[in-house]
Amino acid sequence: MKDLTDHPRISVARIAKTQGNRGEVAADLLTDFPERFTRLRQVLLEKPGEGSLELVLESCWFHKNRVILRFQGINSIDQAKKLAGYEVTVSEAERVSLPAGTYYQHDLRGCSLVGKSGEDYGEVIEVVQYGPNYLLRIKGAAKEFLVPFVDNYLLEINLQERVLRCDLPEGLEEL
Repeated sequence: MKDLTDHPRISVARIAKTQGNRGEVAADLLTDFPERFTRLRQVLLEKPGEGSLELVLESCWFHKNRVILRFQGINSIDQAKKLAGYEVTVSEAERVSLPAGTYYQHDLRGCSLVGKSGEDYGEVIEVVQYGPNYLLRIKGAAKEFLVPFVDNYLLEINLQERVLRCDLPEGLEEL
């Protein structure tokens, strides 16, 4: 089996709980492309503070807005319980191409938010979904604040330079 740990990884699901008593697990989707699970074979499970687990995905199905996963070698509820909290990850090479003008949330995290006159507002630390809209949580020098992820405020998104250029309304960072 090839080493899956030496390249950047993308989380596509977080295992929430066991499903049934034959070793299957229910996972919350962290991808807009759930069909990817039908093509996955080798995955890496990762959890902060724990070792990574390389597993082979035998089968999957969807139930109540979750994906149910069955891994090779996980055959009991006791084995499956140990997987709770792990994230199912895939390599950067396996990520789905997006249309122009759309971005992966993890690509936006860590970018600097810079005003059109060069003012440094801080760093994107999280992308928050609020209904059908998205907000960028910015860690500024003094405090955190939210910026709507909309064309009206974001003039340029340069992922190569890790910079989002913006034109924020006066006082937005004070809200």
